[in-house]
Amino acid sequence: MNGISFMAGGLEWWYPVAVWAVVLAALGRAVLPTLHACGLHRPALRWLPVAAGAIAIIPVAGLPLGRWLHAFNASFSLPLVALLCDFALGPLLQRPLFDAAAKRAALWFGVAAGLLLYPAALGLGPFDPYTLGWRSPGVAAAAAVVGAGLVLRNNAFGIVLLAAGGFWQLGCLESDNAWDYLIDPIYWLLSIANLIRDWLAKLPAIARGPTAGRTAAMIALVFSAASSKEEPKTASQLDKEWANSAASLERRATAGGSDQLATLVRGWHVPAEADRQIVLAIPARLEQPDWIDTAEEDAIWRDFCDARRARAAGLFTLAVTAARAHARVPTRAERAAAHEQETAKPPLDQQNCAAIRLLYATLREDPEHERARAAGGWVKRDARWVWPEAARRLDRGEEFSTGFGWLPKGRRARYEAGERYDRGRWVPADAIVQPRNAAEGWKLASDHWQITSTASLAEAAGLARTLEETHTVWRQIFGGFISEPGELERLFEGRGRPAARDPFAAMLLADREQYIAALEELEPAIARTLGIYWTPTRTAWFFDPQDADGGELSTVHHEATHQLFAEMRKTSPLAGERCGFWAIEAAACYMESLVPTEFGWTLGGRDAGRAPAARERLIDDGFYVPLDELCSLGRRELQADERLPEIYSQISGLADFFMNGEQARYREAFVEYLVRLYTGTVDPDTLAKLCGKSYADLDDAYRRHMAR
Repeated sequence: MNGISFMAGGLEWWYPVAVWAVVLAALGRAVLPTLHACGLHRPALRWLPVAAGAIAIIPVAGLPLGRWLHAFNASFSLPLVALLCDFALGPLLQRPLFDAAAKRAALWFGVAAGLLLYPAALGLGPFDPYTLGWRSPGVAAAAAVVGAGLVLRNNAFGIVLLAAGGFWQLGCLESDNAWDYLIDPIYWLLSIANLIRDWLAKLPAIARGPTAGRTAAMIALVFSAASSKEEPKTASQLDKEWANSAASLERRATAGGSDQLATLVRGWHVPAEADRQIVLAIPARLEQPDWIDTAEEDAIWRDFCDARRARAAGLFTLAVTAARAHARVPTRAERAAAHEQETAKPPLDQQNCAAIRLLYATLREDPEHERARAAGGWVKRDARWVWPEAARRLDRGEEFSTGFGWLPKGRRARYEAGERYDRGRWVPADAIVQPRNAAEGWKLASDHWQITSTASLAEAAGLARTLEETHTVWRQIFGGFISEPGELERLFEGRGRPAARDPFAAMLLADREQYIAALEELEPAIARTLGIYWTPTRTAWFFDPQDADGGELSTVHHEATHQLFAEMRKTSPLAGERCGFWAIEAAACYMESLVPTEFGWTLGGRDAGRAPAARERLIDDGFYVPLDELCSLGRRELQADERLPEIYSQISGLADFFMNGEQARYREAFVEYLVRLYTGTVDPDTLAKLCGKSYADLDDAYRRHMAR
């Protein structure tokens, strides 16, 4: 008889059992951090939510436990169940079911629906809207319209609203009222509490950022596990937590004989910046190494990823706070402390560069962090994060080849097999005649560049890789140049979207002779160059790197930097013509100091690029052009100066000083100076004003920097 009772019932009967399974699973997920804090790191623990959820189907007196628990609550709305499910399944998924945008949509829908229903239903108006939900399609249809709109915007919460209408038609709840499928008192109160919390977090006086664990906070409120939002962790606290987690993971890997995994964990954390900048390589997605092949290694890897995600959440909170710094009003105590420590205070309140650095640090820890990816400008295609131009090509069915760039659908295999598509037909690669001039050049498209080449396609592909490397590094180092502080803040808060951009143009010629012949009418001194970004045509010009005497990489980095500064935002074609031209060249020279590392690259340092020559000019030769004179020179005056070779060495040293000297105190000011140079709003004394120092004081600081 008990067995018959247990198996009886339809969809309406089993729905609350499933709901309580989700609730119990969420409870199991909520206690995991406490168990980990107590030193329990068993691989099986990540299945605790599933085990807790399974309790709901255990038969008690002939009924599943979930049916007994159902007596404590008439119903949970489908949106609340979906949010609980997202939280409960976190340990088992590579990425959450709902991104930050979907969670925000869920909160706003919960507040709006509750305000429409509960006050009037309690008698605070002449009409009870609850009556509209009785088997009338009005409420469900309205929710479906909202859901469809969200789906069209790629917001996953829209699917939940559409599903709620379907569940209402199927009669999954004991109620026939559509409102009960969309909203419940717990969901409404939680939505209000979380939005108030987020609003308080945005107050300038508090300067807190939203955390990545909104769903976790919801669960904590549901079960009264927490009553208030914790202060955001500082960078040093995040470093300490990471060190503890990494030490534990390394011990587990070593004890299990997984030396390769122990080495990975031990060497994962990137050292803090000292005398040069750290540039991070960001993968397109988080992938488990193929050499992990045991259950114990798999468990350690998952815990390693969890620790990285926790660190990423903290780093992104700091990134949002940095993006908001420009609008933050300091307290009286902070102003007094800043006055007492004036020598250590950065001269500008804005922290665009710091926000960008923290954004990329977030993505190194968690390449699937959706808010950071969106703020950085990526989009997702086929489980990989790609740049928008690559996404558009994928949407058209194009294929990417490292040797041939982006190709129309169906051509990659034939190109890699040695064929070429020429004038509407397929021919062997060796039958192709080398282009004689730029007008006949081959085309190669990378993610951000359209290259025309009279050299071989292999050489064009090599140029494309170097250009893309420059783009990757430039975005991390000078990404704060692209957006005004307010725009950057909106991007980091998820209220903005990066502007779409056309591909950059580059020309690769087969040899120096072609290069000179193509450009000497535009630039009489072209024979003295190895490459050039020609502003009027918005094109970077290069010739076959094999003829460049080993300097091809630094030349590409230099000229592509000019192109990125000129085209990544609206700029003036007369940038640097009146004054300050040295800084435009200094930024490009700084990019020549790029050095590959295991984690990506380093940039800058007094021993990298042209900086050693600057030190030699200053200390050994006593050569130095004071900043007040240098900042007053426009392009023509600087390029006509007979001291130009020595000045180029000096400005490379100055770039390193302004980007890295005195613990990067003047980095934000220097990038803002570049913004004003390129937008035509600079004067000879602008840099001194931005730095909050006289040029004489900056000259002395530069000498100390180079003499260390």
